[in-house]
Amino acid sequence: MTQGTFRPSASTLADHDYLDYVEGVRKFAKSAMDAAARAVVEDVLAEHGEPVRDVPTLRALIDPSPVVGLRNRLLRSQQEMMWRRIHQTLDARRGELLAELEAAEQRGPGSVHWDPDLAYPEYFTSADIHLQPESYEGDDLAGYIYHYGTNIFYVGRNDDDRAKQGTVDRLPLPEGPTEAVLDLACSIGQSTTALKKRLPEARVTGIDLAAPMVRYAHLRASTLGIDVDFRQESAADLSFEDGTFDLVYCNILFHEVPRETAEQVVAEAHRVLRNGGMFIVQDFGNRSPDGPMTMQDYTRNIDTNFNGEPFASRFVYSDFLDLLRATFADVDPDASPDPSGIRQMRVCRK
Repeated sequence: MTQGTFRPSASTLADHDYLDYVEGVRKFAKSAMDAAARAVVEDVLAEHGEPVRDVPTLRALIDPSPVVGLRNRLLRSQQEMMWRRIHQTLDARRGELLAELEAAEQRGPGSVHWDPDLAYPEYFTSADIHLQPESYEGDDLAGYIYHYGTNIFYVGRNDDDRAKQGTVDRLPLPEGPTEAVLDLACSIGQSTTALKKRLPEARVTGIDLAAPMVRYAHLRASTLGIDVDFRQESAADLSFEDGTFDLVYCNILFHEVPRETAEQVVAEAHRVLRNGGMFIVQDFGNRSPDGPMTMQDYTRNIDTNFNGEPFASRFVYSDFLDLLRATFADVDPDASPDPSGIRQMRVCRK
């Protein structure tokens, strides 16, 4: 297995410099502006004098703040500027990049299987997730676009896949051998390849609903010399036989799907695990919808309404842990490897 990096590049130096500037805007918004907004919100809630227990009241109190409004506008504008320029710079090489994807499908290591006739569910196409134009499925270059955009999103923390590899390296493992691993909703396969690096003797498979994502995931993995398999499948309707996998991993999927789909995904993960296997879910934390509410509740609502996250708030205020406990024998609800606490890891044992 070779070591190295693979990432999309801008077509011109001007595009590269523009996107570097956009990354700087995001870094400023997520550091200085976030801190200033948080201080304002703490003051507003303290002056209110009693706990806020519903989102409309929270929004009514916080929305008038110019500091919070500027923070929100910067993040929204940065997203729009980023996606527009990434699409423009990659579209200039569309023919070349499509040929690169097609060539990768004929080589290993690893493999990719996708279905050009697969029908996408309505919830998946109803919003541009994170404002990415045409989302994950509507543009053949969506994997390239997503990779470039998420590098900016992480403001350097995931350069060379460091954040993804660090998270995977901290995951617990099931008792006994870990010979078969499934990465649900793998997008461009960064966690999939990280799992293979951690468990080099295991057979590792990544699945995602969007064909452009698994095609790019295979291009990336095969270029890096990492032997993993990718399949275009719904996590809610897996093709694998019962008891196929020792470990099933799912990173930040559940806040992007409706509840009915979440229930199907949990049931499928349970079905394809062997007895004694482990299902690891990493996603936003859950909490009571009755408050008291904080800045985190406010920003989650903003994301839900203005950042292509239509199911995020419903997930946060759901009884997701009860769903896991009803399906799995043993659930550790808060084994979080993320120091920020924004994402929590739930470890479920069959």
